[in-house]
Amino acid sequence: MRRVVLLSSVVVLACGGVPVVDASDSGITSDASVSVDAGLTIDAGVMLDAGVTLDAGVTLDASVPLDAGVTLDAGMTLDAGVTLDAGVTNDAGVMFDAGALLDAGTTLDAGGLDAGVDSGVIDAGPPGLFPIEGFGAATRGGWQPNHDEVLVTSLANAGPGTLREALDTATGPRVIRFDLSGVIPLTTPLFVPSNVSIDGRGKHITLTGKGLILVGTDDVIITNIAIEDVGPNSEDGLRIGDPAGPSERVVIDHVTFRATTQSKGDSANVDEAISVVFGARDITLSWLKIEGWEKFILIGNGDAPQSVDGAITVSMHHILTTATGRRHPQARYGITDIWNCFFDDWRMFDWAFLAPYRESFAVQAQDSARIRFENSFVRRLPHTKDVGSQADHATRCETNGKIDTVNVQVAPGSTAPLQFGVGCTGSTGWTRPYPITLDPADAALRARLAAEAGNTL
Repeated sequence: MRRVVLLSSVVVLACGGVPVVDASDSGITSDASVSVDAGLTIDAGVMLDAGVTLDAGVTLDASVPLDAGVTLDAGMTLDAGVTLDAGVTNDAGVMFDAGALLDAGTTLDAGGLDAGVDSGVIDAGPPGLFPIEGFGAATRGGWQPNHDEVLVTSLANAGPGTLREALDTATGPRVIRFDLSGVIPLTTPLFVPSNVSIDGRGKHITLTGKGLILVGTDDVIITNIAIEDVGPNSEDGLRIGDPAGPSERVVIDHVTFRATTQSKGDSANVDEAISVVFGARDITLSWLKIEGWEKFILIGNGDAPQSVDGAITVSMHHILTTATGRRHPQARYGITDIWNCFFDDWRMFDWAFLAPYRESFAVQAQDSARIRFENSFVRRLPHTKDVGSQADHATRCETNGKIDTVNVQVAPGSTAPLQFGVGCTGSTGWTRPYPITLDPADAALRARLAAEAGNTL
């Protein structure tokens, strides 16, 4: 296991007044490559490192550290306490233009942005990920100031170098990466703490047997892994939220949820691929692939009152499901925003008369839940066990649930019946409060989902 702690080292101090460079004060270093323009005030004790350029009109207040290589454009104001770590401009891709304002206490770290900054103004985001959109846009996971990095070096269920150890020993912001590819057979679920990123990019990591649980933990990003064949009974591939408290700011990106046989994916053996429960909010699910799982996602499980689950907010985009059964999602209370998804060929996993609550459908709103379903595709083929079921319901509402269906297309090759708006009356009255990148619902979107959804990074 390798551990890396990222720290800053260069300090710049300044205060107001006429332009002064006090060379007599101890500790001042001025390198040959440093450019100091007119109008800049630099106080005693300032250390300017090689390569730093400070343009005209820039005011640096006391206690502002600046590391080598950071460039500040003309007119930018940084208040007291602002920290810029080394490599921010190149590593994180952050651009600080003239006139940008960062208030006192704001911290920018290489590869991350503190949650206190308005992401609509300056948003570096986790390095290299697809842009985070929707309710979870402020999520930073482990990419926060002074985070550490841990490499997983063992595919065992537990012990030195394992993913479990990396999660269990996190005491602050942590980014977990993998030094190898392979299957991790879990005997018990993994509990994910707050301020953590599980980053499987560049490797092929599959969790089997058990899944992941967020017990009211916040600021979590999980990307580029697969979760497969979870069981045996009533267990989720991923659970977000707990009776102990809601989870907030969670991003699940480029993850594959797979059941390799119908019996494995059946609700008799496993529960949802994903459940968002007990008031969890500010959740973004993006670029997921769900294969053969009988229940895709439950949003609000009925175990919490409306006063709790009414706060649930989930964004779902660029998701491909194939050979699933139902719940794309089933939402009880809260707000769910869905765009650029393809729910392909859901079906009954068993005859309706063999067990209670056997059903099949696509998008369902219950108990005053509000769903926006936009620029997406649905497709179904005939299946023998669909007889007498609700499998033909592409969208349906119950107990005052509402769905706004906007430009949802029936994909080519769909040959089974489909009904929209079953039991639905009126609109949600909800307006999307954030910007998104909305792709056209066309063949290019379907091809892109087939190629890029799931653990493809």
